[in-house]
Amino acid sequence: MGHAVIKDTKYQIVNARVEQASGGPDAAILVAEVELKPAKGAPFFYTLIECEGMPMVYKTEQSVFDWWMEPDAYESELDDLQDAGSVYDGENYNELFENHKGIECYEGLRYLIYVMRASWDDAKAFIEGTKGKNLSEIEIPKSDVEEEWENGEDED
Repeated sequence: MGHAVIKDTKYQIVNARVEQASGGPDAAILVAEVELKPAKGAPFFYTLIECEGMPMVYKTEQSVFDWWMEPDAYESELDDLQDAGSVYDGENYNELFENHKGIECYEGLRYLIYVMRASWDDAKAFIEGTKGKNLSEIEIPKSDVEEEWENGEDED
């Protein structure tokens, strides 16, 4: 039958979480993580870091969530992570919504963005309700930033 199209790959949501990493005098850093298990191949993590509305996405083989929670303890690991580069890094999410060709499992990122942008209660309930399911089986609500982008708001 030839090669399967990547889109057909099933990704299972193993787990996800979201926390605020820091507050105080600095701008709050929010961290959300989802562990995805493809039908073939090793599981991986997407981690979304958001500071003042600016997102950075990392894809890693292991969880880096705790590194962001305790940056002082994991300074060299975070340096290495940042040197390795991010999947996406922008002033906002618009470019990601516009052009995600070449990003593996874009729906996993939509999942993560929703978890990041939803209220704590909604995010927790959503994670609980979707753990262990395949991304293709669930309806991912549009996040506020995705709706704004679709409606062409926030142009400047």
